Amino acid sequence: MNHAFLRSYKLKKKDMMKRIQVITMMTMALLMVGGLTAKAQVNPNSGQQQSIEVSDSELQTFAKIMQKVQQEQKNSQGKMLKAIKDNGMEVQRYQEIARAQRQGQDVEMTEKEEKAYQAIQQVMKQEQQKMNQKMQSILQQHQMERRRYIQISRALQRDKELQKRLQELRSN
Repeated sequence: MNHAFLRSYKLKKKDMMKRIQVITMMTMALLMVGGLTAKAQVNPNSGQQQSIEVSDSELQTFAKIMQKVQQEQKNSQGKMLKAIKDNGMEVQRYQEIARAQRQGQDVEMTEKEEKAYQAIQQVMKQEQQKMNQKMQSILQQHQMERRRYIQISRALQRDKELQKRLQELRSN
């Protein structure tokens, strides 16, 4: 067997798994922003989250939803980046300010930066609301409840077998 092909296949597989995890994390973050998070099931005896049963058809539906959400997120992120640049701020500086704000830390800003940051935050909030509405619409189109989508997303973060099944479905 061609070793270069095998290495390439392993790298592609690894890259695909990372993408799935990133998409799942981004989706979870968006769902949590909407305030409709589901509580994880915890086994009181082990302290571990229980695995969930996911049929192939349900996983296929999840994959379709994830693909549509990924496209919407890409569009939304483009608009958010544009808002940062249109307001004369570098992305790195915006991230620095936003991180400090989230952590409750003071950050020194010029008056211009403060105005730009406030304008950008308005756009970010609007985009998050739009994305949340789009997410809800996509879930309704595919007849999956938000709570179930979250459960599957969480399971994908820790269940290697479920990740493998999802990857196989997406590659077919």
